[in-house]
Amino acid sequence: MNTLILDSWLREYLNTKAKPKQIAKYLSLCSQSVEKIIKVNGDKVYDIEVTTNRPDCLSIYGIARELAVILPRFGIAAHLKKLPMEMIPKKPTENLPLQVKISHADLCPRFTALIFDQVVIGPSAKTIRQRLEKSGIRSINNVVDVSNYLMLELGQPMHTFDYDKIGRAKMFLRESKVGEKITTLDGQTRKLPPQTIVIEDGEGKIIDLCGIMGGKNSQVSKKTKRVLLFIQTYNPSKIRQTCQRLAFQTEAAKRFEKGIEPEGVIPAMRRAIKMLRTSSKAVVASRLIDIYPHPPKKKKIILSQQRLNQLMGIEIKLTEAKKILKSLGFKITINQDRSVLNAVPPYWRQGDISLPEDLIEEVARIYGYYQLPSVLPSGQIPQQPEERTFYWENKVKAALKFWGFWETVNYSMIGANLLRETGFSPCDCLEIANPLTKELVFLRPSLIPSLLKVETQDSKQLLKIFELSKIYLPRKSFQQLPGEKLMLTGVVMGEKFFQVKGIVEALLEQLNIFSPNFKSIEEKDEENLFHPFRTASVLIQNQILGKIGEINPAVLRKMDIQNRATVFDLDFQQMVKFATKLKKYQPLSKYPAIVEDLTFVLERKTPTAEIVQLIKAVDSTIQNVILIDDYRKSRTFRITYQNSKRNLKNQEIKKIRKEIITQMLKDFGAKIKEKSD
Repeated sequence: MNTLILDSWLREYLNTKAKPKQIAKYLSLCSQSVEKIIKVNGDKVYDIEVTTNRPDCLSIYGIARELAVILPRFGIAAHLKKLPMEMIPKKPTENLPLQVKISHADLCPRFTALIFDQVVIGPSAKTIRQRLEKSGIRSINNVVDVSNYLMLELGQPMHTFDYDKIGRAKMFLRESKVGEKITTLDGQTRKLPPQTIVIEDGEGKIIDLCGIMGGKNSQVSKKTKRVLLFIQTYNPSKIRQTCQRLAFQTEAAKRFEKGIEPEGVIPAMRRAIKMLRTSSKAVVASRLIDIYPHPPKKKKIILSQQRLNQLMGIEIKLTEAKKILKSLGFKITINQDRSVLNAVPPYWRQGDISLPEDLIEEVARIYGYYQLPSVLPSGQIPQQPEERTFYWENKVKAALKFWGFWETVNYSMIGANLLRETGFSPCDCLEIANPLTKELVFLRPSLIPSLLKVETQDSKQLLKIFELSKIYLPRKSFQQLPGEKLMLTGVVMGEKFFQVKGIVEALLEQLNIFSPNFKSIEEKDEENLFHPFRTASVLIQNQILGKIGEINPAVLRKMDIQNRATVFDLDFQQMVKFATKLKKYQPLSKYPAIVEDLTFVLERKTPTAEIVQLIKAVDSTIQNVILIDDYRKSRTFRITYQNSKRNLKNQEIKKIRKEIITQMLKDFGAKIKEKSD
């Protein structure tokens, strides 16, 4: 996440003569990366990319705190100034009531609130307005601006309510119910997804979309006299889920979803008291409400001299490590023999410091990665374990490329119209809660629709295309993640059923999978994706790998595709299970093979594959059976006989031939066609 830091605002808390270019250079070397320096109305603004584990740097004061440690390492004096703040009064002149209830402590680890009276609403001071606008936030009034200003200054989001608009002075923080809505401060009415954190007042109104944006029905206006200031922390994952489902994110949400440390709430409240008193003449009119059921225990991390030197690659004394860590706010002690260091992280680093390696990283970055020696690793190079699926993916893609196929990469999302055109029901597909466009609403249940869509873009050419990617299938339970299957799907334009069958057989051979079976499927539904009588399932060891078949002409007409299209649609994960790198070699027989052709007359339609299987099963000397001619009811098969240990005699062949003819008649009613016929 990127944040904008004003140079003039930064120097309010950092006393240094460092130039902006020096600040950008040294901060990038030892902490967060400064992508660029922007000039805005006479001020310089640092555009800083903050790493996910450092939400404490999403603020003016957080960056000032880092620079106060980093700049002196480069010989530039820098001193961090204290925040101007006021104490929270224990006995305010008034004690306005407020009842707060939280349904689950996990939703809101810490909840604090103060009520202010005698508030005078007006424009903010010029400096505050300018700083907000240079940071990309619109100035509203002297109360709301304080909350936005301190969010940028301290990294702690906060919210202000009109106290008199909170029904019965009650607040109930809970998860949303089905069908609930809220109109937020931007005037948008939003339907709340399940498990959204909201606040309901004593009259049942939802007044806050927690961690993201307040409700319009409780906003501070020109007529506001009493203000409720609300500072808290939330469950980061809940905020992130809500932002994703609503496709809506604010500056506050960006910070909450990274994780805000609860110990920073009170300093932010004390700073807010100071600013509200100055900007709007506000007077504290209640005792502090502070709901903090489970304060985190302070971490104590142990780091040994040996481990420090081992990971750093150079010798750094623990006393030097202590100096660096102490400057970063850690509480440090070293044992008597100076071999072990004990560290307690400051509250703003509680979230990402928990291991000795974390301490070493802190020491290394401040000491300077650039100072560490560049040494090539010694010893034997470790062997990287081979990823089985990737190997076969590359092999199959290479084969298809050399066979004239073009690989395509399509979106994982698909539209309702394309689903219906290709025989799928949108109701049976996974719908995306926050789709990018109206055309990309569902997760695709098959690769075929997208590939056919590609064919429509250049329907004049007889293209051969394929895609190797995942499809997404719904589970029985809403709570379960969708099922993902890696599929290999190709489309060949034209009347190419047997060519596609050959391609599938050749593909399987690339994985050293031999002798697949093809079983015809009759699709009775006219709206089905595949042709009713030109479809077959692909099987290996009685397990279905997928389908090959022509696309239903009705589907092609809907998509305005003029040519016939034949498809193979294979479960690649199943293919990989059967794949092997082990090749089997069989020496050529010293004894010659005997080849003969037999023609059978079949009265009924019989799949050729079943006939081939039957003939092969008659005797072990039958090495190969192929169909060489098919005319009307007659089919001619070329049969190869061979024995690896001896020559075959005519009497043996005659006996096997007779058994073949008998079995063909018995199983298929097929009669041998004599030459005289």
